[in-house]
Amino acid sequence: MNKEYEAVISSETAKINAFLGSCAQLESSGGSPWETVLEAEKYALSAGGKRIRPLLAVEFYKLFSGADSAPDFVYEAAVTLEMTHTFSLIHDDMPEMDDDDLRRGKPATHVKFGTATGLLAGDGLAILPYEILADMALGGRLDPLTAVKLTKLLSANAGNCGMIAGQMLDLWSEERADAVNGEFLREMSGLKTGCLLTASCLFGAVLAGADDERCRSAEIYAKKVGLAFQIVDDVLDVTSSPEELGKPTGSDSDREKPTFYDILGEEGALREAERLSAEAASELEKYPGSGLLREFALSLAKRKK
Repeated sequence: MNKEYEAVISSETAKINAFLGSCAQLESSGGSPWETVLEAEKYALSAGGKRIRPLLAVEFYKLFSGADSAPDFVYEAAVTLEMTHTFSLIHDDMPEMDDDDLRRGKPATHVKFGTATGLLAGDGLAILPYEILADMALGGRLDPLTAVKLTKLLSANAGNCGMIAGQMLDLWSEERADAVNGEFLREMSGLKTGCLLTASCLFGAVLAGADDERCRSAEIYAKKVGLAFQIVDDVLDVTSSPEELGKPTGSDSDREKPTFYDILGEEGALREAERLSAEAASELEKYPGSGLLREFALSLAKRKK
């Protein structure tokens, strides 16, 4: 990615982190034992990460609004996507799910704070986004109808027929490896990874007041990017190291769970990721100012972490 785009991403990521860090709903007085759960939530949110989901929301807002920068209300809405993503990571790492002790190079939340507190921290971050969106509407920072649209987008894509369904398929596949093929992996990944990325891109489009055609382009882009991202993740789980990724590697193999790496091989998987990334980038060629988003898509197949 060229240096100009890298500088924009660095600047936007810093703004996103600032909004996450100043979230009033996570402030504690330190006077009650229950506030430990707030500390666990802040720990999970501040552990690092590329902030891809809120970043996509911000960049799609800028693309479809024609603005060079995004106003504060866009960042405030966008960080709810990171909270939702982080809740899924907290729960993923727990013994009942992937049973991983490391996340983003640090002890997983349930390791740091205990399993019960980790579970509650994930619950808290799953619910908090809807409080924030409601507060924005009640406080006049967001049009109420737009707030309802974002609430629907987030709940549908993170919920039973979206990310949760994908996680359930992931668990199901661990005991039925013989039933897993490429078609199954595409469905599972489209739900587990792609749905929240779809919500992210559409957040930006809705906040910008984009028409149906532009929203459709954002959705196509997101689905292809999501699948490419998951394919590369499967490859890195085999070819990378915990030090590079900031999380355990080889966990899929340890659980004898088939992945895109197993079905397509390393070269075949990376070729498929490149194809999907190119198609995602191509979808946005008709929109002036989409260079950063197109280059981001193309960079996915080359990422190392």
